[in-house]
Amino acid sequence: MEEHQQLLDTRVLIVEDEYLIMDELKRIVEAAGGIVVGAHGNLDDDVFERSAISSDIAIIDINIRGKMSYPLADVLRERGVPFIFATGYDFDGIPEKFALVSRIQKPFDAQELVNVLADTRAKASRAG
Repeated sequence: MEEHQQLLDTRVLIVEDEYLIMDELKRIVEAAGGIVVGAHGNLDDDVFERSAISSDIAIIDINIRGKMSYPLADVLRERGVPFIFATGYDFDGIPEKFALVSRIQKPFDAQELVNVLADTRAKASRAG
């Protein structure tokens, strides 16, 4: 079962304000062998501090309760934590500085999500 191991022991931060989607993301990550180190429905201080530091990769919704998550993306980038955007929005509105960030459109396919996470983490590891 190779797909079960794709995220083996990968610590994943999830920032998603819709509970059912967050729950589904947690299930997908754990089924692929990942460890959810934080699942947040808002952009509170814990997301920026403890959870961001303890993650290997993050899944970030772009709009969290009416606030854009780009400041969190900036913090993750500064700390060297790779991330992907998971959004229901059109990708055209994403700032140019995040043009190369991997993204997945909601609703998403579970295997596609796992593949994007694994690829993003692998690229980040090779980059340094």
